[in-house]
Amino acid sequence: MTGEPLAGRYQLEQELGRGGMATVFLATDLRLSRQVAVKVMHPGGDGRRAERFRQEAALVASLKHPNVLEIHDFGEDAARGPFLVCEWVQGEDLRELTRRLSPVPPEVAAVLGWELARALGAAHARGVVHRDVKPENVLVARGGPLKLADFGIAALADQERLTSTGGITGSLAYMAPERIDTGAFSPASDVYAVGVVLFELCAGTTPHGGKGAAYLAASVMTKDAPPLASVVPGTPEPLNVLVARCLALDSRDRPANGEELARMLEDVVGRIAGPPAEEARAFFQAPEAYAARWREARFQRLLSEGGSLLAHGDGARAARVLNEALALRPDSPEVMSLLRERPKARRSTAIGVGAALAGIVAVVGVVGWGAYPWRTPPRPPEETSTQGVEERVIAEPVPARDPETDTPKALPRETASSAPAGVAPVRRAVPTRTDGARGARAPTESTPPAPSGSPEGAAASATGAPLAGEPVKPATLRVTTRPWAEVFVDDQSRGYTPRVREVNLSPGTHRLRFVNPQCDTWEEVIQVAAGELVSREVKLQVRKAEMVIVAPAGARVFVDGVEAGVAPLPGPVNVEHGSHVISARVPGVAPLQREVDVVAGKRIEVVLEVAP
Repeated sequence: MTGEPLAGRYQLEQELGRGGMATVFLATDLRLSRQVAVKVMHPGGDGRRAERFRQEAALVASLKHPNVLEIHDFGEDAARGPFLVCEWVQGEDLRELTRRLSPVPPEVAAVLGWELARALGAAHARGVVHRDVKPENVLVARGGPLKLADFGIAALADQERLTSTGGITGSLAYMAPERIDTGAFSPASDVYAVGVVLFELCAGTTPHGGKGAAYLAASVMTKDAPPLASVVPGTPEPLNVLVARCLALDSRDRPANGEELARMLEDVVGRIAGPPAEEARAFFQAPEAYAARWREARFQRLLSEGGSLLAHGDGARAARVLNEALALRPDSPEVMSLLRERPKARRSTAIGVGAALAGIVAVVGVVGWGAYPWRTPPRPPEETSTQGVEERVIAEPVPARDPETDTPKALPRETASSAPAGVAPVRRAVPTRTDGARGARAPTESTPPAPSGSPEGAAASATGAPLAGEPVKPATLRVTTRPWAEVFVDDQSRGYTPRVREVNLSPGTHRLRFVNPQCDTWEEVIQVAAGELVSREVKLQVRKAEMVIVAPAGARVFVDGVEAGVAPLPGPVNVEHGSHVISARVPGVAPLQREVDVVAGKRIEVVLEVAP
């Protein structure tokens, strides 16, 4: 490539790639006689973009870690504009590597994920959130190691991905639910992206597929990701569990940051493969051979599991497992042999299962007939006479039973005193004296209902309370909030929207509260009747962020181009959640300027000072 050296120092040689904001060139550093990668910002950017580019370059340059792409220099060329100089990685990005090694064994994915988590751990320790972790931004050098790139570009590109209507057009599949919902980000948002990358390495697709951005965004925000093991049979359970945790809808359920994720992946790699450092070194020395070794081990594992499932008559699961084995080794004679034996195994198993079911039915019948008389407790001796005694049906909740331990489970608080829908009442003869021989009795649970025409019956009808002996049907609260919120009923948490959409309530008065730390709390007291459906669509008011701006005395201070006053300002400035440009103008000095990200409900200090 011909032309004048960039800034008189970097001779551009060939184009390596082009993105929405910048073009990457292979170049020679004429001063140090070495090859580097130079990212040149596309023309047309305003001063705000250039300043953000410079600030992010300075921030990432302070990160020194073997898994983070090193920044060498930042400058501005008179003709081409701002540019960033990075180390040149001779290799490929993770997307290209995945295509070359596909299907990627879970053990290989775990090793790569461990290296990626270490890079994020170093960034998060310095307060840097990447915000655009995806395979294209992960470089794999020949012989290793893995390098995480594009910190600065990601932070700047975020502002361009969010349109004026709130639409998102960037790397949506890797965005955490909270980023799509409110734009909020944290180290846990990067952890979510690593979970998506791990899922995609193993499965060949991201967890939430769909047609169109709207469908994808709704799925990410409202649905749990499918277990990796359900999509990729034979996935080691430790990796399956960790990926599920990384992809949790609630950021508080994920590993908190890259450092914690790296520790967890280190444990996973150690359990399913070997010491992480040794496994990483073996992989980078010969990626194809390393992946082939684990593919063979996985094939043998799937073959063994498929044979075991067939032997136990589980043909459906066996077919899935064996199909996965065929994907690794098409036309495998071992798999074909198992499939040919499948009908015989299923017939013999069916006979055994039928006999076992017949035996179970016979036993249940004998036990049922023998146990039936015990369900009605004998009456007290003094009340065995039927004179003055009436029988009625008392609706009592029958505790659900845990299918694994066969022990009763506690009913939900709202339905603990009533028979919920689908639960059969227990019939029990309850003696009630009508002759008044022993005087008045205190009202109890077994006291007969008051006649409808009596004052007591009228009171019961007026309050909406069910008459004694009637099962109570819970009311239903249907909730929708924007943005997400934790739902509290009578100071007890019922979960988070949008995952929580309906809540059962007992008839009566309840206090509702919707809480999001970035918004004003919304509260309401409601009264519901049995079986009533109540809907609430709540739009929470996002709180302002506060900025304490420190600038030289007498300087005129501007926030996003609007003058906020003369320094020192009397107090903090309230701004919307997101990114803002703060500047100060001092006579005789070049304008001072910073761009900062603020979080709703939080206070941040911004210092603008003249360089010595």
